Amino acid sequence: METSDAEPSPDCFRLTVDGDVFDVAYDPTQPGAYHYTRVTGPAPGYGFTSRRSDHGRNTTAEHVEAIRSFLDVLDPVTGYMEDDPDDDGEDDTVEQ
Repeated sequence: METSDAEPSPDCFRLTVDGDVFDVAYDPTQPGAYHYTRVTGPAPGYGFTSRRSDHGRNTTAEHVEAIRSFLDVLDPVTGYMEDDPDDDGEDDTVEQ
């Protein structure tokens, strides 16, 4: 990618972070929102959306940070978010 890490990124582009490839797309219907879709890895097509509260545009460095944060919570085998080990599928609400 040719843009500087400090400049706003293009509206749509492909970004490789730590060996994983993501398509990044700005959503003009939601100012400040970007959709990230994984192209490689164990779960292609899986991704996430991130939105800035100030409706600003992200730099490439901010996209890299967002993708790394996402990858940190994925199961490296399945490529999906790990289940909460305390979540047994039952409502743990205590009534008093």
